[in-house]
Amino acid sequence: MEQSIVQRKQPAIAGVIAFACRAPGRVVIWLLGLHLVVWTVLPVLVCPNLQLDLVEGLALGKEWQLGYWKHPPLPWWIDDLAYRAAGDVHAVYLLGPLAAAIALYAVWRLGLKITSPQNALIAVLALEGLHFFNFTAVKFNHDVLQLPLWALTGLFVYRAITAGRTVDWILSGVWLALAAWTKYSVVALAVPIGLVLLLDPFARRAWRTSGPYLMAAASLTTFLPHLVWLFENDFLPLQYADVRARSAMHWYEWLGFPLRWTASQLFFLLPTIALLAIVLARSRRNEPPRDAAGAFARRYVTALALGPFVFVTLVLALLGRLGVAMWGYPLWTFMPLAAAVYFAPTMDAVRLRLFARACLVVLVGMPAAYAAVELFEPFLRDRPKATQFPGKLLAEAVTRQWREMTGMPLAYVGGADIVSSGAGEFAANTVAVYSPDRPHVVVHGEPALSPWIDPADLARRGAVLLWEGPGEMLANLKATFPRAELQPPLTLPRHTLYPRSPATVNYAIVPPQP
Repeated sequence: MEQSIVQRKQPAIAGVIAFACRAPGRVVIWLLGLHLVVWTVLPVLVCPNLQLDLVEGLALGKEWQLGYWKHPPLPWWIDDLAYRAAGDVHAVYLLGPLAAAIALYAVWRLGLKITSPQNALIAVLALEGLHFFNFTAVKFNHDVLQLPLWALTGLFVYRAITAGRTVDWILSGVWLALAAWTKYSVVALAVPIGLVLLLDPFARRAWRTSGPYLMAAASLTTFLPHLVWLFENDFLPLQYADVRARSAMHWYEWLGFPLRWTASQLFFLLPTIALLAIVLARSRRNEPPRDAAGAFARRYVTALALGPFVFVTLVLALLGRLGVAMWGYPLWTFMPLAAAVYFAPTMDAVRLRLFARACLVVLVGMPAAYAAVELFEPFLRDRPKATQFPGKLLAEAVTRQWREMTGMPLAYVGGADIVSSGAGEFAANTVAVYSPDRPHVVVHGEPALSPWIDPADLARRGAVLLWEGPGEMLANLKATFPRAELQPPLTLPRHTLYPRSPATVNYAIVPPQP
């Protein structure tokens, strides 16, 4: 009986492998469609409240600023566009999986140009094992949007250098600028690409054409509005990034920080490395291509695969900073493709079956692990999570009390400057998203950080200030809102299958001026 079951399973796996070898493009389309559906629907089903980053994007993106104190604005603009198009806050759950799928497709397209379709498929499947493309991609934010923009930049720069088409040079500059509109760490991609154009003998020929100059012009033109905003606002987002990276205080931290940063990246890469090891271990190294274009392709994908990580690590080491693990989001986008170019993936039937099974484990296991963490973690420990926060209850309670007290819609909510897991901002952002009045957010309770706020209108219409953490009103809130009246804290049950400690939200009401 057992033997017959194994015999029935074996042809099925062999058939899937044969189909993948015969039609890898169709497998990629099915894979990306499955990725998009699973990772969009899953968080909608298991997360009663929006992720912290999604709440922030919806709360602030509607202000349509050229820049914010914290980050460039592009991801938050996209959040607002998705909400406006769908009329439902859950629409933002589509954005992260869509970004990852576009990135995977761009890697596939580049793979078709520099290696076989089968090798390109292996690279895409290996990326499915990378935490940044699935488990954390559901919380669409600045890190996640880097994935498609880096991948598209890498693809179009290669097309521009090898084919010399004007449109590819221009689009390369646009993608690179949009990545900068997302996060300034795109410099880690721009530097290796710039070095390739300057130092590689094949790529250097492009300087005899208008291509690189068109790319630079398109990039500068696209980025110029935000660049002007940065100068006018003293490069405010860079100050936020500076605070996040811990500085070395002792000699051993100068040595240990780069190692800790590298270890954090290896941890996230482990499933991808395991998948690649199945098909690449003991495989022969591909001979260097004899044609100039093939040799350049190998050098180029190597620069994309390793250059950004080397650049970031060197900068962190020189500055004595500990990199945040999530800064590694886009750094490894091209690593599996480079591995498939350098080494010939095995065509051994046994190893291919093992690879197919391992891919199945990843494709099923990652969503299962995500659902298990969201649903069953409260059975093991009491850890407050944004996805279990009573956001709608809080918004309804605050909005109802405000309307009963003032007879007016709630126009403004403010947070507090508390540096711990968003405790000072999350409650205010949540009310801004879930309240039917869709109030504007006064960031940290500081109008200076919220240029979309008219201080006179704020004083006239009043506000609600909300924060988690200390029960007393913080000093900066007292100074900015001297008329604020502290209210009894709200205690609301969290959305968990197993009862845990409730959410306690402190708030104060700034009454409208008569």
